[in-house]
Amino acid sequence: MFNKDKYKDFLSESTTVITFSKIHPTVSAEKLIINGVKRISLSSHDDIFLHNVQCESPFYAQILWDITHQLHLGGFIYIEEPLQVDNLLQKDYYHQSFELVEVIDGCIYKYKKVMPLPIEKDRGLECWSFCIPVGNDDPVFLNKCIERIIEINIPHKEIILCGDPHPEFKFFDKVKIISDERQSEENHITKKKNLLVNAALYNNVCILHDRVLLPLNFYDAITTFGDFFPITGFQSFYFQDKHNFLPRKYSDFNTISQDLTKEINIKDVVRENTKLISKLFYCYQHPARSHFGHDYLTGSLYLTKKSLWTKYPQNENLFWNDYEDIEFGIRISSHGVPCRINPNTITQSMNSRSVIHYYGYVATNNISGKLTMSRSVTEQIPFIKRKPLFRISKEEARERIYSFAKKYGANKNTLFQISCSSMSGLSRYLIIKKVISDVTVKLPYIEEFMADFSANILCEPMAPNEYEDIIRIMFSSASPKVKKRTLVMSFILNNQLFHSFSSSPFYKKNDDWFIEKCKMTNIGNFISAINLKYIIPGVYFPHGIKEVYRCLHGTTLWKE
Repeated sequence: MFNKDKYKDFLSESTTVITFSKIHPTVSAEKLIINGVKRISLSSHDDIFLHNVQCESPFYAQILWDITHQLHLGGFIYIEEPLQVDNLLQKDYYHQSFELVEVIDGCIYKYKKVMPLPIEKDRGLECWSFCIPVGNDDPVFLNKCIERIIEINIPHKEIILCGDPHPEFKFFDKVKIISDERQSEENHITKKKNLLVNAALYNNVCILHDRVLLPLNFYDAITTFGDFFPITGFQSFYFQDKHNFLPRKYSDFNTISQDLTKEINIKDVVRENTKLISKLFYCYQHPARSHFGHDYLTGSLYLTKKSLWTKYPQNENLFWNDYEDIEFGIRISSHGVPCRINPNTITQSMNSRSVIHYYGYVATNNISGKLTMSRSVTEQIPFIKRKPLFRISKEEARERIYSFAKKYGANKNTLFQISCSSMSGLSRYLIIKKVISDVTVKLPYIEEFMADFSANILCEPMAPNEYEDIIRIMFSSASPKVKKRTLVMSFILNNQLFHSFSSSPFYKKNDDWFIEKCKMTNIGNFISAINLKYIIPGVYFPHGIKEVYRCLHGTTLWKE
């Protein structure tokens, strides 16, 4: 129990005490409900006493972050914990700004703020740099992404691309383009993001992928959340269907079960370590929850201060699909920097990868911290028209399968069946099954075969953990029948089949992902708003159904 009389010898009347312990009846107190999305705002610049905060609250890292950035120079923070715990003020991000003055009674640590924290020089929310790593593929999503950023009402903004946009990109006159200094054909996403932030003119940085559609109320959501935010994101969703009935949580805020710092040297991660990371368990984290040192934002979108990113840049030893987002989130937490969600708006992903979901389900920590496998109840409705899965046409997909089959010795009858296949979800699966049963490959060419299998059959990369499992079987002494069954029964291939069983997973026109404005879509958005607000776990909306509906409507990729 906290009793102010115990501390009267060194605490003044103006000291603000923050505690999760019971309060002595003689002490007046204001009660606040704290969760992972709640910012702490100080009404004055008084000294702070944190009493049993770290041991009693999972939100201690966010609380400390918020109050330390508001504390005035020369101000004091007192910290008392019942157990010996790692003191965050000793972590790299804080330690130069806070000096340990004394230890009172052997258990109360008194710190003085002797210099501003690194991001305090980036004060203000009026100026934003939007940073997008790009490739030279069809710019249909990049065009929409940039168009939306142009529409957002912000006092000052710039848009920077890193890479070589396709010639059909529409906004060359609206953006600044920097070279990605490409040294290889691999997608060096970490280097691109670092180059983008270094080139940013403004102190507030939004780093996003070109498939992310930002909300029109971006600036309102930011200002409502407040300044001096750590590494922050928005909740993100992907709609699998043409009328927004099938919302899926997609690439925003995750958590990893294991303590990664105990598994590897988190400050010196290289590509070889990703094999271990891939075997660990990670899932979506509820935005209102926190597990500091385990939570991370996926790489789709980061809101940050330029000075924070340049102090802790992404690890350029890692490339796309190397779990670089997990490494980044856990590494910055080891320096004292938390990750969190701004709940005041959402983004939508304009397309998706099949490996992100398990037959429509996602693994999520719900508000109670219980692991759940969940999906929207509307996923069970069979006649809802689905969006394409791949950013290629069925003609190109047919050519890829034909090229693969011919290279690895399929007979003429199989090649003929490929050439006349309708390439719907089921017919594609059956023709792939036929091809795999027909082809042969010698052991020295297994890795080349698997690369061709990903590019020409799956049309997308496998998750590294599944790839490792399959490649181990392919190099084993298992029979050819077992190896072929492993490929045909792979999770990624069957998940693709689930996505598009009766329809084609390939596009006819490059706006097939866009949504028609019609009554059916309004109904879809309304039903999805109810699903997201009340039913689907792992989602948090502090506002009512009308506002959730407006968020969905405002981030939908509408047809013109």
